[in-house]
Amino acid sequence: MDAVDFFKNFFEIIFGKEKIINFEDTLIVNESRFKKIEKFIFACVLEGIFLTIFSMIILFFINFEINKTIFISILIFFVPFLINFLWQDLFFEKRKRKKESLLPEFLLEVSVFCDENSIIKNVEKMSKIDISLIKNDFERVDREIKNGSSVKESFERMKKLNKSKTINRVIDIFLQCYENGLKMSFLLKETAEDLMENNAILKEQQAVMLVTKYTLLLSSALIVPSILGIIIGLVNNLNFDFAEGFEIGLSAVEKKELFSFSVLGTTIYIIEFALLSSFFLGLQEGNKKQFWIYAMIIVPIALICFFLAQTMG
Repeated sequence: MDAVDFFKNFFEIIFGKEKIINFEDTLIVNESRFKKIEKFIFACVLEGIFLTIFSMIILFFINFEINKTIFISILIFFVPFLINFLWQDLFFEKRKRKKESLLPEFLLEVSVFCDENSIIKNVEKMSKIDISLIKNDFERVDREIKNGSSVKESFERMKKLNKSKTINRVIDIFLQCYENGLKMSFLLKETAEDLMENNAILKEQQAVMLVTKYTLLLSSALIVPSILGIIIGLVNNLNFDFAEGFEIGLSAVEKKELFSFSVLGTTIYIIEFALLSSFFLGLQEGNKKQFWIYAMIIVPIALICFFLAQTMG
């Protein structure tokens, strides 16, 4: 456990204690098997050790330089931390969006019985509504209230865990009606209708942007790398030596060097194009964190297409 404590303190120094606590909240909302940050770090350390040993064995058998082997192995050790963090973060965002899309249906169901009971009884009934993702949140609120927390504290905790403006808006209605003794059925119905309209507008926007999305995906991953690869392949098949006797322009050696720099520059361009496309695709979906997922998919595919196309040129 000393290694776990070391990495926990290390990440707290780098990212700040508050972000580590927020990530632990993410694990809770995701219903991850790692309910505590210590368990998450322990699993990542084990995966990192396994990958490090495996990579060192592979690099040793291909006679890789020892200094580079150590450097690459250290980088590989931290790969599970990055991948697991991104997975939890993106899974959280996906669940949040799904909850927000289910809220109108949930609110309409709650509006049927909300004026007939106390807020505590309402929370208990809400925890039994068969809309799984939202139901889980209200089960947690119901459990906290029964364990002695106040209604306001439990709802504020729910807001903190979900980090959603839409969910915050609904919870604020519950709290205002609870604190002022108001009936909430009308407000809930009105909010549900408003959210349904917003969801319909979002779906229309997504349909319009779908063409742009697939154009970016195809061009950055397949079309542009393949065309550039074919051109590079055609140029590579030219004989640089035939014109050397005429003393025209650069020598054959200089031309080959210039060509190798051109290939390197083209490779960098393809990577940059793939990264920019990934960034815009993430923006288009309203979730910048999707950039990492798109980048991890598009960059390797683009490079494979580029290098395969060179053999076809």
